[in-house]
Amino acid sequence: MEVTIYREPCWLLEAAELVYGLVNQVPVERMTASGAYCIPAGEVKRIQEVACAGISPEDPAVSYYFRGVRLEGESNRLSCLGCTLLYSSLELGCSGVDEMVQALSRDWHDMRREGYRVEGIDGFSVSMEPKACEDYPSLALELVDLPAPKVYRMQLLEVLSAFDEHLERVAELLRPVAEALPELMAPWVRRAGELVEQWEAFFRAYSAQEFLLRRARVKAENIQSLEMAFRYIAPAATPGKLREADGRMRFHMGVSLRPSMERPSVPEQPEEWELTAMRLMASSARAEMLRLMADVYMSAQELAQRLNLNSGSVFRDLNSLYNARLLLSQTIDGRNYYRTNLPVIRQITEHMMDYLQGKEQ
Repeated sequence: MEVTIYREPCWLLEAAELVYGLVNQVPVERMTASGAYCIPAGEVKRIQEVACAGISPEDPAVSYYFRGVRLEGESNRLSCLGCTLLYSSLELGCSGVDEMVQALSRDWHDMRREGYRVEGIDGFSVSMEPKACEDYPSLALELVDLPAPKVYRMQLLEVLSAFDEHLERVAELLRPVAEALPELMAPWVRRAGELVEQWEAFFRAYSAQEFLLRRARVKAENIQSLEMAFRYIAPAATPGKLREADGRMRFHMGVSLRPSMERPSVPEQPEEWELTAMRLMASSARAEMLRLMADVYMSAQELAQRLNLNSGSVFRDLNSLYNARLLLSQTIDGRNYYRTNLPVIRQITEHMMDYLQGKEQ
């Protein structure tokens, strides 16, 4: 299997992460991680302030493409239209803005022409799977069952139906940020040269097929090549894409992860947001709210009436529960409605049990 490790960062993706963090008020501590090659939180903040100096979170275009939307069952990351476009195929060998736009556009249209359909969605992008040639290529039907609010599914349909037009808009929004980053991040990219060499040595010593199977849990029978580039903003994440038509597996590898064949054996401690969520659920009143919203969307006024509580306190509790990722939200006729995010609650409790019992994550 051919292995390619790119030394140049994907500047458009790094810019997207900074703007995503700015718009969604992500603390800089969550935009980095521990490790010798990770950018310290204070430096991430400085880079964000300088590179994003011309970006306003209140700009309608910026908000439209990068305001996060919570997905059912997804706890770690909000979905946004801009990232859905930019992470659609992970063209990691393209460091320049125009080069990446051309490659992403080519990949999207190739996949639709080859018979790939949208099968799922996460905080980075949609997942594409091969479909039978006789299936009618209806993007609307592919999106209708995604675990996302109805309005967001309609926005996804709008954006993906005019992929090139919206990709160009996102690229132009991010261009000033992406063009500022090479100088701002140069010391960290130079330092990570050591990490590139470590990964190259690792793949000379170990089989890429075995790495994919054991570390990434990806069956490697039909994979012909493995490509990696490093991510510096939000480096604890490693989004990956497999394109079965040409057997290309791609990983945007976080610099916090070191070369190894084994997954971490020590369970990670619950994150602060998980502990906050558990504290919120410990209240009998909030637990009753979650129970009432388990199967149906409800407004603050409806909940207040059902529980015979002050609407102001109910609204504050709903806001806290939503910020803790325990609720899904959708807007109908200008009013917010909420439903309990049961898969995330299940994930939190299972994570705590695994941690207490010492199970591998």
